[in-house]
Amino acid sequence: MRVAIYCRVSTDDQADRGTVQNQIEFANKYCDLHQHTITKWYIDDGISGTIPLEQRPEGAKLVEDLREKQFDILLVYKLDRLGRSARIILNAVYDLEQAGVVVKSMTEPFDTGDPSGRFLLTILAGVADLERDTIVTRLWHGANRAAREGRWLGGIVAYGYRVVDGYLEVNKDPLPGHDMSEADVIRMMYHLIGTQGLSTIKVADYLNALRIPTSYTKDGRMVTSGKRKVATTGQWTPGRVRNMIVNTTYKGVHQYGKRTKKDREIITRKVPSIVTEELWEAAQKAMQNNFIEAFRSRKREYLLRGLIKCSICGLNYCGGAFKGPGGALKPYYVCNGKTTYRGKFNGKCPSKNLPAVDIEEQVWNECVRFINDPDSALSEISTTMENRKSEKANYISERTAIEQAISTKETEKQPILDLFRRNIISAADVEQQFTKITQETERLRQRLKELDKLITAEDTMFSKFDTAEALLLSLREKLKNADTFEARREIVKTIVDRVEVKTETKNNRPQATVTTQFIFSRVTPCTDKGY
Repeated sequence: MRVAIYCRVSTDDQADRGTVQNQIEFANKYCDLHQHTITKWYIDDGISGTIPLEQRPEGAKLVEDLREKQFDILLVYKLDRLGRSARIILNAVYDLEQAGVVVKSMTEPFDTGDPSGRFLLTILAGVADLERDTIVTRLWHGANRAAREGRWLGGIVAYGYRVVDGYLEVNKDPLPGHDMSEADVIRMMYHLIGTQGLSTIKVADYLNALRIPTSYTKDGRMVTSGKRKVATTGQWTPGRVRNMIVNTTYKGVHQYGKRTKKDREIITRKVPSIVTEELWEAAQKAMQNNFIEAFRSRKREYLLRGLIKCSICGLNYCGGAFKGPGGALKPYYVCNGKTTYRGKFNGKCPSKNLPAVDIEEQVWNECVRFINDPDSALSEISTTMENRKSEKANYISERTAIEQAISTKETEKQPILDLFRRNIISAADVEQQFTKITQETERLRQRLKELDKLITAEDTMFSKFDTAEALLLSLREKLKNADTFEARREIVKTIVDRVEVKTETKNNRPQATVTTQFIFSRVTPCTDKGY
């Protein structure tokens, strides 16, 4: 009988421990004992058992030799060497049996030469599948615990960091040919955007002018282009800068498991920060303002951009142009839900377009009347300022309560650990409860961030003015110089909170009611001219 041997290990570290060599030595002794002559060796070193046999390097050779009938018996150290999935094992055995080859395990009491052996094979294949799932589950729980402890478990290391002894730390080493480190580059990017208000395009141009190397260039890494690995251009792009600015890792918050496509828990843990949370938030706000204020692709300046909301889908209106009488382009405000399938409904938003000139004139005239009407304006501004001060006090009170709730979350873990020590609950129960506590804590922290933004907004609005009269005088001074679009835009942003469009169908035609919501409590509906 011609005998072939198939050996496999799944990881490189198993190969370093000599697992393959152990299988080879065992096979030689086994064949000497049973007086078998080995005609073929197939050794897959560092190949996962979840890959089908015919897709493995040596497994493909085995399948090819199988067609030429170069052996009669295939010996494996254990059945799980053929695969770690019941489906893969049974498919491989079926293909071997169809070619007239008998599969035998050197350490398990079965072969496929008789019915009882095939029955036992099915059971062992299921056991191999169960073992793999159990190992994966244990590794998953272990990885989660290690991640919560702050260990770096692989993946892309953000620019400005490095991994030392399994933990993430700030990279302070100077870049080649520069006095700055990667961390210094990150801080400079955040200051340029968060403090100076530069766009991502200008920051990318500045970094390229300084010849700051990207991570791929510095490390000599290649990228895949088709079937080849090629060097990158080594250029900073606005998209690369934007992705780094929105990365929460730089403010000390890393989300483990975010990149995986599997349905698994995302663990938020603390890591060393490079920039302060205040600077990080300032950079986010600056990028948002830059996005709203961008004029690059606009042929017309839209006074109400970013302020008009659709009451149907909740999305913003944006500027656009359509041909009118005589083929001339007429500017409109169009709901973003009409061009995308986002929102609370299926399909495109049925909202009505707004003629840009008409709606801008209506809102601007209302702003002018608001500023020039001293009696009602002062009354409304004073009332609003008092209400806002009261709201700020409520925000501060809620923030204090949330901080106390977060501090008690850590104390909730100790009773769970006590139950675990007394063998009342399992490690999986501990993992589940700790996960709930972490999720609840993260939700509370998110609410803290929202409250901080609200408190900051209140401070920004009223910190410059002690009285309503001072604020009103400031607005009137700006109104005197409102000849330019920038000046008018600044006034509108100061006074108008939002413009809401409610579309209803009447007589089979859409009709829109536009409501202007001022920051200072005034609501002005506009229903004339058919909108």
